[in-house]
Amino acid sequence: MPPSASAPRPQLADIKTSQELNQWYWLKTELVAYAKQAGLPTTGTKPELQQRLAHWLDTGQILPPPRRLTTAKFDWSRAALTLDTVITDNYRNTRNVRTFMQRHVGSKFAFSNEFMAWMRSHEGKTLRDAIAFWQELHRRKTTADYREAALPQNQYAQFVRAISQAHPGISASEIRRIWYIKRSQPAPHSYQPGDENL
Repeated sequence: MPPSASAPRPQLADIKTSQELNQWYWLKTELVAYAKQAGLPTTGTKPELQQRLAHWLDTGQILPPPRRLTTAKFDWSRAALTLDTVITDNYRNTRNVRTFMQRHVGSKFAFSNEFMAWMRSHEGKTLRDAIAFWQELHRRKTTADYREAALPQNQYAQFVRAISQAHPGISASEIRRIWYIKRSQPAPHSYQPGDENL
């Protein structure tokens, strides 16, 4: 039976099953520390770490980190970049890329979730295409209804987006206050109608 909303958040070391683990919100630093203590690999994203711990709790087996196979050897940190540079499967956001983009679109350039996701999912396109995408994205950001996409693993950003849309004008400090309560409770950790009354 799932814990009640008033149940205190347990210590991670006291969690015995994946069901218990997934009922609560954990910081990545907590998951890394627990994985290290349990002798599990600590690399990967927060969802990957949580999945690895869940598998270990239920089976006692160590789920290896997913292999990210890349074939390109292109050096995104040092290579000379041009408009015709092709985006490879080993693309990285580097200072070199930032400098190139700023040279072509101006000092206003900054990496964003949407731009980074586009780069990683458009292998074979060129930096000319990346500039066109960034310029379109920048244009959309000037519209009143624009909201930046949150990464799937960033639960806080998704919560902020949802509660802000449901309650325009809610202050950042009030959102943080509600989130701290929300994350100390059992799942779900996404915005639910009524969270504004916590």
